[in-house]
Amino acid sequence: MKKIKKLLPVLLMSIMSVSAFAEKALIDGIKYDLSTETLNAEVIRNSDNPYSGDITIPESVDYNDKTYSVTSIGREAFFDCSGLTSVTIPNSVTSIGESAFDCCTGLTSVTIGNSVTSIGRFAFYDCSGLTSVTIPNSVTSIGERAFRYCSGLTSITIPNSVTNIGDYAFSGCSALESIIVEEGNTIYDSRENCNAIIETETNTLLRGCNNTIIPSSVTTIGSTALYGCSGLTSIIIPNSVTSIGDDAFSGCKGLTSITIPNSVTSIGEYAFDCCTGLTSVTIGNSVTNIGDYAFSGCPGLTSITIPNSVITIGDAAFKSCEGLTSVISMIEEPFEINENTFYNWVE
Repeated sequence: MKKIKKLLPVLLMSIMSVSAFAEKALIDGIKYDLSTETLNAEVIRNSDNPYSGDITIPESVDYNDKTYSVTSIGREAFFDCSGLTSVTIPNSVTSIGESAFDCCTGLTSVTIGNSVTSIGRFAFYDCSGLTSVTIPNSVTSIGERAFRYCSGLTSITIPNSVTNIGDYAFSGCSALESIIVEEGNTIYDSRENCNAIIETETNTLLRGCNNTIIPSSVTTIGSTALYGCSGLTSIIIPNSVTSIGDDAFSGCKGLTSITIPNSVTSIGEYAFDCCTGLTSVTIGNSVTNIGDYAFSGCPGLTSITIPNSVITIGDAAFKSCEGLTSVISMIEEPFEINENTFYNWVE
């Protein structure tokens, strides 16, 4: 009890200190969290009057005879502001917070200042109206799902300053025609003009687009690498590739045929799920595992040959492949197939 009594004054002083150095203020239509200690301002959510139209965030604001530098866009600051059409972020800002522009479906233009170092996770998630964005070469980190489902984006350039790209950062950007990693980036590259982001050290294709050509040095096609690339009509998987990740080609509706080379040993879950235009699949004779739902929702697929290398076929691997009329198994030993593997197969 004595220890608690001693701590109480300290806690009270800490609370008073925090409250003394933080104020919220609405200035020229933009709401801020102001630090009277650092004289920094962060743009925050205005629940009473959601942001709309064209907004230019100033580099500094004046409040109660003090000038504050605007240094950050806070978490969910513009979340779900569907009426927001454009935003200009000044050079004073260094960070864009988590979900800062999440679900701003009306956003068509964004200018990111050249002092921003981090773009938070989900920062521009589902900004479907965004057609282009320039990432300045001050940025070092792009968060998980930062631009996921930005279905209007047609091109993206990753500057050489970026050292971290979070999972699924550009997944679901179905209109992407061009992806370039600038020369000099030590972590990622776009070797051989491949129109993709490749992790240099591991030779993993992280993200591709409708015009991706997979270089012969790539060994892994990563999870969601070409997810939702509905404009992709053909692609060659080189025999350097040993594994195809989960959801790697999921939703590639324009893809009509695929040949999986003998170098590949595993096909991930949902790898070709909902490739509705797929009519022909050749599975190489080194594949040992076909993941759950790997080819589910491919109604145009008419026949499949399963090589004798296969050890495991996952749950619902060929579910809803209504067009299948022929399934040939080369497996010589007795083999158990899950009852849902060919669910909805019309014989």
